[in-house]
Amino acid sequence: MAASSKVRKQVLTDLRRTEIIAAALKIFGTKGFAAARAEDIAAQADIAKGTLYLYFRSKEEIYVAAVQHAIDQLNERVQERLQSATGIRQRVAAFVTARLEFWLERRSLYRLLLTVGREAQNRKQTNALLRTSAQSLVTLLEEGVATGEIQPQPLEAISWAVIDLLRGANERRLDGVVAHSIEQDAEFITRLTLHTLGLTEEPSSPAKSSSNHPTAQS
Repeated sequence: MAASSKVRKQVLTDLRRTEIIAAALKIFGTKGFAAARAEDIAAQADIAKGTLYLYFRSKEEIYVAAVQHAIDQLNERVQERLQSATGIRQRVAAFVTARLEFWLERRSLYRLLLTVGREAQNRKQTNALLRTSAQSLVTLLEEGVATGEIQPQPLEAISWAVIDLLRGANERRLDGVVAHSIEQDAEFITRLTLHTLGLTEEPSSPAKSSSNHPTAQS
């Protein structure tokens, strides 16, 4: 009974923390991080200011928790997409598309990553996010090497280049610099990545192959 009560309490705590994070992101998005106050976040979350401090000591701590929460959600999103993708081409496309879509849905948090995330006290977490992103792509590409779909090559360098392309696409969209769609960005980055990996064309289907190479009987 005691164990059940403890689990229930933890679930409620996690739920309340998630609600506070969501409220804080709305306030950060409307007022900016510097101008946001604890009482603003508490009001948005419909709780007392004192209650807020039971879960977070400061808005900086909320920011750190928000980024970690987003990282967990992003990893889940990417893994879900990868589960339904077959072959290295589809898996690279799923990786790229999932990340572009995810940050498009979380513009406010991404804007914070570009500002608050680059401050000295948060730089370590931001760099860890980038390293995790690059390493997840390295792992995906290593699977392609293991199956013989791609040849051994400097996968870490390629992965960092892809992450940089994704960051650039996200920032340009956030700043309103580009007019084309997220699908166009995803297709371009995917095609460029596949080209770098030496995968410039889709493999021919058996039917197409036989039509291009008639047998002696024909």
